[in-house]
Order: sequence, then structure tokens, then C-alpha cells
Amino acid sequence: MNAVLLYGPPTAGKDTVTAALCKEDARFQLVTKLKHGTVNSQIGRLTIRNTSMGCEVTIIDSSLNFFALHSCGSTRLERLRVEELVQINVLRGPVRITDTRVSSLVVRSQATGGRLGRPRVTARGLRAREDITFDDLWLSALDLDDVETPEFTLQRVRLDEPLRANELRCTETMRVNGLVIPAEDSTITNSTLRGPLEVRNLGLCASTDGNRTDAAARLSLHNTTVASLTSSSEASSVIGLHGSSITGTLGLPSGNARYSLDSSSSVGDMELAGQVFRDGGQILSFLERSFTEVTAVALESVRSALVRRNRNREVDELYYLARQRETADLPPLRRAIGRGILGGVLGWGVRARNPARVLASGVFLTGVILHLVGAIREPDQGLTDLTTVGKSFVLAIALWLNVGTGMPSELKTAEWTALAVSFTATGLLFTTLIVGMVIRKLVR
Repeated sequence: MNAVLLYGPPTAGKDTVTAALCKEDARFQLVTKLKHGTVNSQIGRLTIRNTSMGCEVTIIDSSLNFFALHSCGSTRLERLRVEELVQINVLRGPVRITDTRVSSLVVRSQATGGRLGRPRVTARGLRAREDITFDDLWLSALDLDDVETPEFTLQRVRLDEPLRANELRCTETMRVNGLVIPAEDSTITNSTLRGPLEVRNLGLCASTDGNRTDAAARLSLHNTTVASLTSSSEASSVIGLHGSSITGTLGLPSGNARYSLDSSSSVGDMELAGQVFRDGGQILSFLERSFTEVTAVALESVRSALVRRNRNREVDELYYLARQRETADLPPLRRAIGRGILGGVLGWGVRARNPARVLASGVFLTGVILHLVGAIREPDQGLTDLTTVGKSFVLAIALWLNVGTGMPSELKTAEWTALAVSFTATGLLFTTLIVGMVIRKLVR
């Protein structure tokens, strides 16, 4: 016997068909035919159990109320319409689902690999009205393409090959809990997740070289839009965003989970969970705990989150840090101007203490030099004369701040006048910059 064909009779949807088939190398097929877009035959409940190892189950162009498959070998489902639950338990062979509509789909557990190896599950053009669940599975591969469902769950699933999901559309929630994958990147591509993506305990297959200290389980989102994302894992794991966007909130990773953002990704908001950043060191520590690399996108994500919360002092600190890091890759001259002058001296216009320190240092050094060269010191006065020291520093303050104390008569030469004008112009620049920064902080 090469095949067994079972044609579903045209019923009102109350029949139950149970098959416990068949001999070695036989096939079980349920075939109904479509005519003008309608199904001629309908099966109420179909249950197939305990087929032999060589039996291939193929169901095409059928309409059912309920379908259960238990302990079967190779299975092919094409163009099915199932009003209720589709339940596939104890896989013993590959499963291929194509152009099928269901209410719910549950694929749970499988037999040991044996001589046929672990099963492969492939879904193309799958639509679910309620949810799709893969639970307690060890598969050779899971390949999803053009799948749409309100809720999608991967729970306690182990894969020998990286996960491949393309054009996955989830309108409510996607949960990934206890997914174990190989070292290569598992990917979700060209997908839209309108609800939250929750990733828990993403792990790496034990076959990975144990000597690698940087080994991490990686799940990458490519050209994908996600409403919100959270990740937690005891093992090292990385959720990567490549040309993808988080329209809502990016949750703080916990455990050894981290995120990776490329330059074409964006994050609408980021959870801060009471984090307070008093200086650049705390910001960098937070970013290094949350991301694999402190990039401009990571800095901008945290800055945007602080802006939303009106934490202006921390926003300024983050802006200064971001601009300093941006100039790190510039040519030497531009890097020196950016980091040394615009950042170190002028504070990028947001850090008032930088120009204040430069101004105070300039006044101090000018006073010391004036005293050492004896600009206003009498010949009989020593270097330790406190009155002369005080006058030198008063003169230095007058030069830098243009307070109008006047120059000593012996210093009223063209050279000293030019020097005084230079000091005054520089002092006005720093004073104006400091006052502007302070006023900006006060009025915000």
C-alpha cells in the first residue's frame, strides 16, 4: 500500500475522524478540493495518532473545526482552514505548514531524535486569530515566513540552527522564554511587532566552545519595528537592532543581557528605573551595563529619555559626553580642536565649570607671572612681600575681567596696552559664556 486517501464528507461540522495509521512506507492523506473559493468538504474534528515511522501525513485544501496530531512522522499541512485549535504534540518528523488559517496553533514536545534526527518546523503564510505557541521543543531548525498572529510564544525551545523569522506580524505580544540557540545570529527580519517583545533567558547551545569568554546568545532584529522591548537573562545574551526601531520604551536589561544598536536604529524612549547620573562616569557605567558598545545611538537614546523627564542637568552632561566621543574618531588636528578647545575649554556650551576653570587658571597664572617678573614690584621688595603679591593678583583680575582699576603708570606702554586688550577680550569671552550657561540653566 503506497497511500491511504481519506476524503472528508460534506457534513455540518460534527464528525470526528480518528486515524491510527499505517504500514511502513505508506502515507496518510486527507484531501478536499476547492471550487470557486469554497470548500466542498468539511471535517468537524480530526485526530491523527501514533503513525509509524515511515508514514507521511499530508492534509491539503481542507476545512476543519478542530485538528490534533500526536506522535506522527513527516507532516505537511497546506491551505487549511481550522476554526478552533490546531494541536501538534510529540513530533517525530519535520512539519511544514503553508498558507493556513487557524484560530490557535500549539506545537509542543517531540520524541527523541533517533536515526532521523531532530525535526524541522517550517511555516509559510500562516495566519492565527488568537495565538501561536511553540513549547518544550528541541528542533533542528525553526523557519517562519509571512506569519501573522496577535500573540506569539517561544517557550523552552532549543534549536540546532539559528532561528529565522521573516515578515512576522504580531499585533499584541511576542514572548521568547528559555530559547536556546547556536552561536550564530538568530534573526527576525522585516517584521512588525505592535506590542511588546519580551525576551527571557536567551541561552547559548552547550556545543559552543567553552573557552570563549565573549560567547553570547544573539538575537538580531533587522528592519523591524517593535512597540517595546525588554530582556533578561542569567547567561550572556545580546539583542541587536539593525535598521530597526523601538517606537515605545526600551526596557533596562537585567542579568547578563545587553543590547546592541547600530547607527540606523532608533529608540523612542528608554526605561531609567530611578537611575541618577551625577557625572560622565556614571553615565558610561550605565551604558556599558546596558549596551555592548557605547555608540552615538546609545547615547542619544538615553539623552532622549532624560529630555522626556525634564532632567536638564543630566541632559547637558550627556550632550557633553556625546560630543566628546564624537570627536574621538576625527583627524588629529580636528580632534585636538574639538576635544581640547570646544570641549575641554569651552565645555561645548553646556558645562559652565570648564570655562570657569580656564578663567580662574588664567587669572592665577597671570598674577604669578606678573609678580615673578616684577611688573609692579619695587626693586627693594622681595618675592615674599604679601602686599606686592596681592597687587599682582588684583592687576591680573583687572586684566582678565576689565574691572577698570587702571594700569600702573610704569606699565602704560604700547606693548602692555596690547597685552591688556588681549587679556580683556579673552576674559569677556569666558565671562559671557559662563553667564550665558548659568542663565540658560536657571530659566529652563
